[in-house]
Parts: sequence; structure tokens; C-alpha cells
Amino acid sequence: MAANLELQRVDEWSGMRGFGNLFRKENRAWWGTRRWWVNVLVWAVILCGLTANMLFVPTIASLADEGEIARAGGLTPYVLQMGLSVFFEFGLSALAIGAVVLSQDLILGEKQNGTAEWLLSKPVTRSAYILAKAAANGLALLVLLVSLPSILAYGMFSVRLGAPYPWQPFLSAIGIMALHTVFYLTLTLAMGTIFNNRNVVLALGLGSALGGNLLGGFLKPLLPVTPWILNKTASLTASARAVPFEMGTAPLLATAFWCVALVIVALVKFERTEF
Repeated sequence: MAANLELQRVDEWSGMRGFGNLFRKENRAWWGTRRWWVNVLVWAVILCGLTANMLFVPTIASLADEGEIARAGGLTPYVLQMGLSVFFEFGLSALAIGAVVLSQDLILGEKQNGTAEWLLSKPVTRSAYILAKAAANGLALLVLLVSLPSILAYGMFSVRLGAPYPWQPFLSAIGIMALHTVFYLTLTLAMGTIFNNRNVVLALGLGSALGGNLLGGFLKPLLPVTPWILNKTASLTASARAVPFEMGTAPLLATAFWCVALVIVALVKFERTEF
């Protein structure tokens, strides 16, 4: 019987040894349990529920000032504008909080319960450990928290408009939402390698998600080099309105840079962590 057993050769770059197995492990934590559909339901209700309330509840529109409706070009454009504001401005903040909460234990929890040390005793590199977590969890967050609720929201905006909503500005805004969410995932991963206290990791992540705009109000020169203004950027983009450089290109490039920088920080710090 033993003679029938065959070992399967796996070709991997030595610096990324174990990435495939770790990636599958992280994927199973999402797709092999009820976690995926629970998150789909939760975030669809949170994001699309409030948006539907703005789009389809008549009393919401009746509270609007006639001047605001006239400036928007009529009742329907006004309602659409308010719906986009809710979905993107509120939505980006909500997803940032979700990314922090859902990823707080990815590294910190495994450091504390010994799982990380056990995994690293296997033929696994530390770089593969970090990158597998970033890739698998980034994929799950983008599919479950960003893409699926956005598809539902697009349908609602199209119904309210009475025609397919312009897809190019909407898709561009979804891209901004995705980048913003990835930033908070990478921030939490990096903080998990640096600190051993969950309260500190949550405070930094949630503080940025909730207090970034407030802090940016006092330090306005910081806004173009942070993700804190992307809520408004996404809303303006989805509305097909002009977005100035300091609200569009600058913070988008800066946020992409911070995502890469935070992954590098996580890699370097975890490489030096002693177990």
C-alpha cells in the first residue's frame, strides 16, 4: 500500500516557499465556511440598505430644499446625487472599519496563540506568510465587501434613473473604494507585525478610518498624501463631476504608495520578529 503513495513535487521560488499552501489555508477560512455569505449579507444590508432608503423613500426627498433640488437639475438627479453620497462617502468609511475589524487577528492573533510560530516551523518563508495573507484576504474583501454590494447598488441606481446608470464613472468610483479598502487591510497587517496589543492595532486603524477627515481638517496639506479624502473623491467620480488633482490623482497615487510601503513594512518587521 505504501508503494502506491506518490509524492507530488512542488516547484516554488525559495523566497516564497509555502505560499501556495498558505494561500489555500487563508482562502478556506473565507470560502470554506459560512463566513463568506454572512459577510455578503451584512455588507449588502449596511451599504445598500441605507442607499435604498435614500433612493426610494419619498419622505427623504420631501425634506430637501427646493433650491438644492433646482441646483442638482431636478428631483431625480438630486436623489441620485444623495444616494451616491451615501453609498460612497459613508460606504468607504464603513468598509475601512470592516477591513480593520476583519483583519485585526490575521497576524496578531496567530502570533499570540502560537499558530504563526508553528507554521514557520514548516517549510514556509516569512515573506510567503505575509503575502499569502495579504493576497487571500484582499481578494475576499474586494469580492465580498466591495464588488457584490456594488453590483446590487448599481442595479438600484439604474432602477431609480429608469435607465442603466453610466457605468464608467461608477466603475471608477468602485476602483477608488477598492483601493481605500486595501489600504486599511495593509495598514492592519503592518500594525499586527509591529504591535502585540490588539487595542493599539484597533485604535490606529479605526482612528484613521473615523478620525482621518477630522485630522485632515486641521492639517489640510496632508490630505493629498493620505486616503482620508477618497470618500469625497469617489462620490464626485461616480457623479461624473470634475475632480481636482489634489482630490483625485494625488491621493490615489499616495494611497497606492502607502499600500506597497505598508506591505514592505510588514515583510521587514515580521522577518525580524522572534518567536
